[in-house]
Amino acid sequence: MKKIALDLDGVVFDSENLYRVYTEIYDVENNQKDTIIDNTQRIFQKRYAWSEEEFKNFYDKYAEKVLNTANIMTGADIVLNKLKEKFILIVVTSRNDFETEIARTRLKEIGLNNIQIFNNEHHKIDRLIKEKVDYIIDDDNEICLNAANNNIRALYFKNNAANKVNHEKVINVNNWGEIYKYLMLNNNKNTNN
Repeated sequence: MKKIALDLDGVVFDSENLYRVYTEIYDVENNQKDTIIDNTQRIFQKRYAWSEEEFKNFYDKYAEKVLNTANIMTGADIVLNKLKEKFILIVVTSRNDFETEIARTRLKEIGLNNIQIFNNEHHKIDRLIKEKVDYIIDDDNEICLNAANNNIRALYFKNNAANKVNHEKVINVNNWGEIYKYLMLNNNKNTNN
Protein backbone atom coordinates (compact mmCIF):
# COMPACT_ATOMS: atom_id res chain seq x y z
CA MET A 1 0.00 0.00 0.00
CA LYS A 2 1.11 3.53 -0.69
CA LYS A 3 1.84 5.85 2.22
CA ILE A 4 0.30 9.26 2.92
CA ALA A 5 1.84 11.72 5.38
CA LEU A 6 -0.62 14.13 6.95
CA ASP A 7 0.02 17.48 8.50
CA LEU A 8 -2.38 18.36 11.32
CA ASP A 9 -3.00 22.09 11.64
CA GLY A 10 -4.84 23.50 8.66
CA VAL A 11 -5.23 20.01 7.18
CA VAL A 12 -6.93 17.69 9.67
CA PHE A 13 -7.82 20.35 12.23
CA ASP A 14 -9.16 23.82 11.39
CA SER A 15 -6.76 25.30 13.93
CA GLU A 16 -5.10 27.73 11.51
CA ASN A 17 -8.40 29.56 10.99
CA LEU A 18 -9.11 29.54 14.73
CA TYR A 19 -5.62 30.93 15.36
CA ARG A 20 -6.53 33.71 12.90
CA VAL A 21 -9.59 34.57 14.99
CA TYR A 22 -7.70 34.61 18.28
CA THR A 23 -4.72 36.54 16.88
CA GLU A 24 -7.08 39.30 15.73
CA ILE A 25 -8.70 39.36 19.17
CA TYR A 26 -5.30 39.43 20.85
CA ASP A 27 -4.07 42.19 18.54
CA VAL A 28 -7.05 44.40 19.39
CA GLU A 29 -7.13 43.65 23.10
CA ASN A 30 -3.37 43.64 23.69
CA ASN A 31 -2.11 46.22 21.18
CA GLN A 32 -5.30 48.21 20.56
CA LYS A 33 -4.32 48.55 16.92
CA ASP A 34 -3.79 46.52 13.78
CA THR A 35 -0.21 45.20 13.74
CA ILE A 36 -0.68 42.79 10.84
CA ILE A 37 2.16 42.94 8.34
CA ASP A 38 1.24 40.17 5.88
CA ASN A 39 -2.16 38.49 6.03
CA THR A 40 -1.20 35.96 3.36
CA GLN A 41 1.21 34.25 5.75
CA ARG A 42 0.01 30.83 6.92
CA ILE A 43 1.30 30.98 10.48
CA PHE A 44 0.54 33.77 12.90
CA GLN A 45 4.21 34.29 13.80
CA LYS A 46 4.78 35.67 10.30
CA ARG A 47 1.59 37.75 10.07
CA TYR A 48 2.14 40.24 12.88
CA ALA A 49 4.76 42.78 13.94
CA TRP A 50 4.81 41.38 17.47
CA SER A 51 7.77 40.98 19.77
CA GLU A 52 8.93 37.51 20.81
CA GLU A 53 7.33 38.19 24.20
CA GLU A 54 3.98 39.00 22.55
CA PHE A 55 4.10 35.78 20.52
CA LYS A 56 4.90 33.80 23.67
CA ASN A 57 2.11 35.53 25.64
CA PHE A 58 -0.35 34.84 22.85
CA TYR A 59 0.69 31.20 22.62
CA ASP A 60 0.51 30.70 26.39
CA LYS A 61 -2.94 32.26 26.52
CA TYR A 62 -4.59 30.65 23.47
CA ALA A 63 -2.73 27.62 22.08
CA GLU A 64 -4.27 24.94 24.29
CA LYS A 65 -7.74 26.40 23.75
CA VAL A 66 -7.25 26.48 19.97
CA LEU A 67 -5.89 22.93 19.81
CA ASN A 68 -8.68 21.51 21.97
CA THR A 69 -11.56 23.34 20.29
CA ALA A 70 -10.62 23.66 16.61
CA ASN A 71 -13.08 21.82 14.43
CA ILE A 72 -12.08 18.85 12.37
CA MET A 73 -11.74 20.12 8.80
CA THR A 74 -15.02 19.51 7.02
CA GLY A 75 -14.98 16.03 5.53
CA ALA A 76 -11.60 15.02 6.99
CA ASP A 77 -13.11 12.33 9.23
CA ILE A 78 -15.13 10.85 6.35
CA VAL A 79 -12.25 10.81 3.86
CA LEU A 80 -9.54 9.67 6.27
CA ASN A 81 -11.63 6.71 7.37
CA LYS A 82 -12.05 5.72 3.72
CA LEU A 83 -8.37 6.28 2.91
CA LYS A 84 -7.10 4.21 5.84
CA GLU A 85 -8.50 1.12 4.08
CA LYS A 86 -6.39 1.74 0.96
CA PHE A 87 -3.33 3.64 2.20
CA ILE A 88 -0.94 3.67 5.13
CA LEU A 89 -1.55 6.95 6.97
CA ILE A 90 1.05 8.66 9.15
CA VAL A 91 1.26 12.11 10.68
CA VAL A 92 4.35 14.29 10.29
CA THR A 93 4.00 17.46 12.33
CA SER A 94 6.06 20.17 13.96
CA ARG A 95 3.80 20.02 17.04
CA ASN A 96 5.58 19.51 20.35
CA ASP A 97 4.83 16.58 22.68
CA PHE A 98 2.06 18.36 24.59
CA GLU A 99 0.34 19.53 21.39
CA THR A 100 0.71 16.05 19.87
CA GLU A 101 -1.06 14.38 22.79
CA ILE A 102 -4.05 16.67 22.24
CA ALA A 103 -4.03 15.65 18.57
CA ARG A 104 -3.71 11.93 19.41
CA THR A 105 -6.83 12.13 21.58
CA ARG A 106 -8.76 14.00 18.91
CA LEU A 107 -7.63 11.62 16.15
CA LYS A 108 -8.97 8.68 18.17
CA GLU A 109 -12.34 10.45 18.32
CA ILE A 110 -12.56 10.27 14.51
CA GLY A 111 -11.46 6.64 14.21
CA LEU A 112 -7.71 7.02 13.72
CA ASN A 113 -6.69 5.09 16.82
CA ASN A 114 -3.38 3.62 15.72
CA ILE A 115 -2.01 6.25 13.39
CA GLN A 116 1.75 6.69 13.71
CA ILE A 117 2.70 10.26 14.64
CA PHE A 118 6.11 11.82 14.09
CA ASN A 119 6.20 15.10 15.97
CA ASN A 120 8.81 17.80 16.55
CA GLU A 121 9.56 17.49 12.83
CA HIS A 122 10.82 20.94 11.88
CA HIS A 123 12.46 19.73 8.65
CA LYS A 124 9.75 17.39 7.39
CA ILE A 125 11.46 16.29 4.19
CA ASP A 126 13.94 14.13 6.09
CA ARG A 127 11.11 12.19 7.75
CA LEU A 128 9.15 11.93 4.50
CA ILE A 129 12.15 10.41 2.73
CA LYS A 130 13.00 8.10 5.64
CA GLU A 131 9.39 6.85 5.80
CA LYS A 132 9.25 6.41 2.00
CA VAL A 133 6.12 8.51 1.72
CA ASP A 134 4.28 8.55 -1.61
CA TYR A 135 2.04 11.54 -0.81
CA ILE A 136 1.99 14.40 1.64
CA ILE A 137 -1.04 16.53 2.45
CA ASP A 138 0.14 19.82 3.93
CA ASP A 139 -0.91 23.47 4.05
CA ASP A 140 2.64 24.80 3.82
CA ASN A 141 3.56 25.58 0.21
CA GLU A 142 7.30 25.35 0.92
CA ILE A 143 6.96 21.87 2.42
CA CYS A 144 4.89 20.81 -0.59
CA LEU A 145 7.45 22.17 -3.06
CA ASN A 146 10.29 20.53 -1.14
CA ALA A 147 8.44 17.21 -1.19
CA ALA A 148 7.66 17.55 -4.90
CA ASN A 149 11.31 18.29 -5.64
CA ASN A 150 12.12 15.00 -3.87
CA ASN A 151 9.65 12.97 -5.98
CA ILE A 152 6.90 12.93 -3.37
CA ARG A 153 3.48 13.85 -4.71
CA ALA A 154 2.20 16.80 -2.63
CA LEU A 155 -1.40 17.80 -2.09
CA TYR A 156 -1.25 21.45 -1.10
CA PHE A 157 -4.24 22.18 1.11
CA LYS A 158 -4.26 25.91 0.58
CA ASN A 159 -6.13 28.34 2.73
CA ASN A 160 -8.04 31.16 1.12
CA ALA A 161 -5.32 33.75 1.75
CA ALA A 162 -2.58 31.67 0.12
CA ASN A 163 -1.45 31.55 -3.47
CA LYS A 164 -1.55 28.43 -5.62
CA VAL A 165 1.62 26.43 -6.08
CA ASN A 166 2.67 25.76 -9.66
CA HIS A 167 4.66 22.52 -9.87
CA GLU A 168 3.93 19.34 -11.81
CA LYS A 169 3.99 17.24 -8.62
CA VAL A 170 1.93 19.63 -6.45
CA ILE A 171 -1.84 19.35 -6.60
CA ASN A 172 -3.67 22.38 -5.19
CA VAL A 173 -6.73 21.28 -3.21
CA ASN A 174 -9.32 23.20 -1.22
CA ASN A 175 -11.21 20.47 0.63
CA TRP A 176 -11.17 16.81 1.62
CA GLY A 177 -13.53 15.85 -1.23
CA GLU A 178 -10.93 17.03 -3.74
CA ILE A 179 -8.24 15.12 -1.86
CA TYR A 180 -10.28 11.91 -1.93
CA LYS A 181 -11.10 12.24 -5.62
CA TYR A 182 -7.47 12.88 -6.57
CA LEU A 183 -6.07 10.01 -4.50
CA MET A 184 -8.66 7.46 -5.57
CA LEU A 185 -8.52 8.35 -9.26
CA ASN A 186 -4.73 8.60 -9.39
CA ASN A 187 -3.52 5.98 -6.90
CA ASN A 188 -2.52 3.44 -9.53
CA LYS A 189 -1.38 6.01 -12.13
CA ASN A 190 1.24 7.92 -10.12
CA THR A 191 4.67 6.61 -9.52
CA ASN A 192 7.32 8.74 -7.92
CA ASN A 193 9.90 8.45 -10.64
